[in-house]
Amino acid sequence: MAMTVKPWQWGNVPSHEMATPVKGEVVPKLMKAAKRPLLITGGEALKEKWGDKPLIDFVAEVAKIGIPVIATADSYKALRDRGVEPAAIMSVADVTNRLQDPAWSIDGKGSYDLVMYVGISYQLQSQMLSTLKNFATHLKTMSLDRYFHPNATFSLPNLKQDEWEQVLNNVVKALKS
Repeated sequence: MAMTVKPWQWGNVPSHEMATPVKGEVVPKLMKAAKRPLLITGGEALKEKWGDKPLIDFVAEVAKIGIPVIATADSYKALRDRGVEPAAIMSVADVTNRLQDPAWSIDGKGSYDLVMYVGISYQLQSQMLSTLKNFATHLKTMSLDRYFHPNATFSLPNLKQDEWEQVLNNVVKALKS
């Protein structure tokens, strides 16, 4: 049976095309299946919690596993402090605009096939996902935040803090195996 999920903010009304809500165990499978994944993180990753640690620790773990990370807002220094050199440092709007070009990538090796956002304010992330949904149809997108984003290709449903932390723990565990 398909999951029915409503946007976390009622004013976030997508077009006829709405994100597929995914259960936690599906997230690492999607990440592993991607040939060219990319994770974009922002300043909210310094404020949000992942268990007793800041969410930026989750981002650092994913980067250490081998998924390139673009640092936006204040996330660069925090990643460097955790021994991670981001693939790039740029604004979330700039990277989203560049992702519309199917030939663009940080490393010059071609388009990404799965772009994930985490630690970016809900309202801003919603607009970035809407841009990619409408102007970068060559990409699949996924929100790893704990609130449903209807403009993504895939999104977690609205989750309680402890449920979301468990999903992120399972992502790290599955990617390491």
